[in-house]
Amino acid sequence: MRHYIAILALVGTLLTSGCATVANMSPSISSSSVDTTKNSYALMTVTLKNAYHTSYQPSPIVVHLERGAADSRADRLNFKFDDQATTTSDFGNHYFVRLPLAPGKYVIRGITGQSGIFPFHGMFFTPLHESIEIKPNSIVYLGHIDATVVERKDGELRAGPVIPLLDQAATGFSGGTWDVSVSDQFDRDVTDFKKDFPALSNASIERDVLPAWDKQKATEWWASH
Repeated sequence: MRHYIAILALVGTLLTSGCATVANMSPSISSSSVDTTKNSYALMTVTLKNAYHTSYQPSPIVVHLERGAADSRADRLNFKFDDQATTTSDFGNHYFVRLPLAPGKYVIRGITGQSGIFPFHGMFFTPLHESIEIKPNSIVYLGHIDATVVERKDGELRAGPVIPLLDQAATGFSGGTWDVSVSDQFDRDVTDFKKDFPALSNASIERDVLPAWDKQKATEWWASH
């Protein structure tokens, strides 16, 4: 729980201070090309839903990655979500994630975000803990992630911190947990990426789908942080 609060405090500080440690996703819909000699690219789609308190659908702020042992701030990467090619609805929100990354080994730690309807405003952390290896000069598709907030049972990880009590309870993040699945939707997703992001229209995109989400590992990490 201390780590949850630290993550949320960090994100708030970064977004309000203009600190450069939060990076933009790339390419954008206005990009005409990608240069894989400078960075490789990891692509995935994410659908976030709140099936527990349906009035408060999750809106992501950043996706957290750690490079190597994450010994320094430079190895703890935060990519800011944008509204490019995003689909939102009362029953869940769909996002196109584009991560420009130097070659190496990473952990996609999770997604921090919020949801709010006056007078309540809650924060959440979607735990992923997925390991990836980015090869030089590559564009790779990591798969599709469905993450849904459902009612929590005793002992299950929480979808967000307990504090502030009223906000987190009203939005369902303190009383909810995450149900996460990873699937291979390569044909549909890559077609959509190439349609919506012209820089990828002629790109060669490799398939390297993430393994199934490990709730036990996510729960153990949550309990120790």
